Amino acid sequence: MLEIHRRYLPFGTSGVLLFISASQSNSRIDTSILSQEITKKEIGTVCFISNETSIDSNMLESIPPSVTVLSILIPPGPETNDSVYGAFLQIQKFLKKGNLLFLIAPDCETRFPLLLSKLLLAASPSMSNSELQSQIFHFGYSAPDQTTFRRYLAKQKEQHSFPEIPPGEFSVSVHLVQKGKHTSTSKIQHEESLTKNPIKTKGEKKNPKSSFESSSIHAVEIDDLDDIQKLKEFPVAVSLEHSQIVNKENDISVSNPTPEEHSQIVNKQNDISDSNPTSKSAAPLSDTKPPSRQAVSKSEKDTLPSSVVVKSRFPLQIKLMAVISVLMTFTVSTIIFFASSAFREDSEVRVLQNNLNLVNILGLKIKTDIKEILSNGKQIVGALVKGNEGISFADIFFQNDPDFIYAGLYQIERGVPFAVNQFYNEPYLNELSVSPKTISNLVQNRSGFIQKSILTGGRMENLSAEFKEPIFAIAIPSSGPNSKVLVLILRLEKFLNAFQKQDISDVFMVNGEGDLIAHSDAKLLQSNTNFMNLPIVESMVKSSENTKQIEYKDKDGKVWFGSYQKLGFGGAAVISIVPEDKAFEAVYKIQKTNLLIMGIALCLALLIVFFFAKTITKPLLHLLQATTEIARGNFKIKISSTTKDEVGLLTDYFVDMGKGLEEREKVKDALGRFVNKEIAEMVLKHELTLGGERKMCAIFFSDIRSFTSISEKLQPEEVVEFLNEYMTEMVHCVNETHGIVDKFIGDAIMATWGAAKTSDKDAENAINGSLMMREALLKFNQGRGGEKKPIIQIGCGLNYGPVIAGQIGSEQRLEYTVIGDAVNLASRVEALNKPFGTDILITQNLLDHVPDIFNVEKMQSIKVKGKEEPQVIYAVLGRKDDPDCPKSVEELRKKIGIVWEPPKKDKAKDPEAGEVKYEILD
Repeated sequence: MLEIHRRYLPFGTSGVLLFISASQSNSRIDTSILSQEITKKEIGTVCFISNETSIDSNMLESIPPSVTVLSILIPPGPETNDSVYGAFLQIQKFLKKGNLLFLIAPDCETRFPLLLSKLLLAASPSMSNSELQSQIFHFGYSAPDQTTFRRYLAKQKEQHSFPEIPPGEFSVSVHLVQKGKHTSTSKIQHEESLTKNPIKTKGEKKNPKSSFESSSIHAVEIDDLDDIQKLKEFPVAVSLEHSQIVNKENDISVSNPTPEEHSQIVNKQNDISDSNPTSKSAAPLSDTKPPSRQAVSKSEKDTLPSSVVVKSRFPLQIKLMAVISVLMTFTVSTIIFFASSAFREDSEVRVLQNNLNLVNILGLKIKTDIKEILSNGKQIVGALVKGNEGISFADIFFQNDPDFIYAGLYQIERGVPFAVNQFYNEPYLNELSVSPKTISNLVQNRSGFIQKSILTGGRMENLSAEFKEPIFAIAIPSSGPNSKVLVLILRLEKFLNAFQKQDISDVFMVNGEGDLIAHSDAKLLQSNTNFMNLPIVESMVKSSENTKQIEYKDKDGKVWFGSYQKLGFGGAAVISIVPEDKAFEAVYKIQKTNLLIMGIALCLALLIVFFFAKTITKPLLHLLQATTEIARGNFKIKISSTTKDEVGLLTDYFVDMGKGLEEREKVKDALGRFVNKEIAEMVLKHELTLGGERKMCAIFFSDIRSFTSISEKLQPEEVVEFLNEYMTEMVHCVNETHGIVDKFIGDAIMATWGAAKTSDKDAENAINGSLMMREALLKFNQGRGGEKKPIIQIGCGLNYGPVIAGQIGSEQRLEYTVIGDAVNLASRVEALNKPFGTDILITQNLLDHVPDIFNVEKMQSIKVKGKEEPQVIYAVLGRKDDPDCPKSVEELRKKIGIVWEPPKKDKAKDPEAGEVKYEILD
């Protein structure tokens, strides 16, 4: 069934792969292969491409429940660009589920390449023609030209919304057959423009096919299904009698259900689930398994349209529940807000106060330690001044206070410090295997350390990054003109014990330049960290206050509370910071608890209101469902009043209104078949009256060459069938270029661009429509030949000019058309295609409105009856941006198969009246 090799196409830029295979009509195929290949190729969506509403039940059962199944119906006529783009939008909704698999019915193989090329372009509009050809050829197809569809896609980029395309004779329709689920509880939810119908696969029936039909259902949900119940086994909100109902867009009559059929309908909840305005409902899954909910009474089932799904925006039940919810939410939220605000303010005061107390205590301790260091330093200064004589004192000094590692006395000469004398704690250095030279270099390598200490009256720096253990240096300058600087290096354990990790606070010490001196994190100490980028440190350095507390945000937007205490030596300070989220953690916890209590109370209140509102809204919901059914075109509803109040009276009048609307819709349907849709809408809105208005528009006439001889060889029924096929293709080209078919005159077609709605593209659209007819006719003639299927050729004449557009006729019989001299000239020009051997001729007036767009070739001038001046006409070769455009009329004749001989006469006469209609001038 599936191709076992790895040929595939990328579908757009989402990373989804597209696999294609033929879908067999024989139900005896090995469906296990399908299931295996779906799993192997990670298929998330399977699309059945066919032109009939049936799917092989065995094939459907072989598809895993987790895979979405879509049925894409190709219309009997040429598909419109709007419907193809709408189909792409529906497929796009399921791309996240996995790769795509297209199963093509045998009778759709010839039309599938055109649909595939459009879908690929919709998925990737920037794809070039060569890339498109290459991808289509990858599967053995040839890609038709998609210039028109590319222009259509370019227009769609400018639109913010896409209207839903109803099913029709020329519309590709997409139906959701199975929505992939990964859990045992199945819910079929509305896909905005997707239409859904039941798929019946009952084992007791001999027919292996499972048919479904289009019915525009807004939303359906089916809950509480057992694990053994499969998605394909139940109808989607359409009862037995409604499976025969088809929308009026498909022109199929609606059949009335019998009361016996209605008696088999069981709603999932009591009548209608009032908790959801979309009215969840479902038919029973089988005859032997009763529904789990209470069945509706027979009287209610007879009065309720079972397939109606209501989607009200603001139902009364929701309004009642909304009012109670808003009142409770507002009241409780206000209480929670004020209580939480008061608690937050109190917590903030406590955090700031604790922070300030912490830095004051630590600051006092560090000040005491620094004073002790300075006092001990004065003792060692005397030994340093004595030189070698002071070594014995230094040994006793280091032995009494092992935190001291080094003591040096420096003199500044010519701006450069040099050591006068240095003492080392050699037992400690020997224990660490560190030489005295290493310690001396630590001071020498700190550029500006000694000089800065003279300027600031003292300085501290962290040397841990260059040493094996945490140490710091302190420089103490002496007073006087010839000042000396005492440098002491100490172990940081003296300070680190005071900077242990607090509960929520982060405490550290920095010098006057923001360099970290002491912190509980050893990694920060070993990395020469500078905290000058912190707002609290920057504020400390710039402020003249010794103690301060502030609130600030870091570069990530996180809020912190900070306090600092200056130490009075070298600009150093002790700083404590607390993140806001930790400071208010208790507040947030209380808020969550209050919100949980509010949610529970709100749910209880809504539950009470729900059951109370149900008794009020049920009669109105019945009437609302009937209204929805009428809005969708089903006017044969069966409801009746069950009460004697205003609602009952409204129901009776509503039934009478439905009967009147049914008659009106029949008239509208009939009118839409005989006039253009836009014209029909204007007529129904009374926008057209007897008479007309002057407009500038493009007029088109076409005629089949030698139609009389063709029709003589066919039966009347064959002639009608042949004309219908031909005109379907031609009318599609008119509609695609925003034209309006004015009338059919036997085998001739009259169309206009700009009669009903005028635009500045009318002239260009008219010629584009004619060129589309040329290409469509070439495809139409493929496979034709012989008396029963003759190859046909047409001639098209176009003119642009002023006309009178409007209703022509009497008050009893009107026809919307255009009249004027420009119309007559277009008709005369069409007749010139035969003597000139062309298929599309335009006038000078039309060419003046499309300069530099089309390649044309000037023909001989003509003189038309009723015109004094000669008329210049041109043969249209093609668009200038078309690389395949013929270069001359002779090349055009070869392309479209025109066998031409110069006319023997220069005048054309009506074969019946002998009237001279035109004269070809030399």
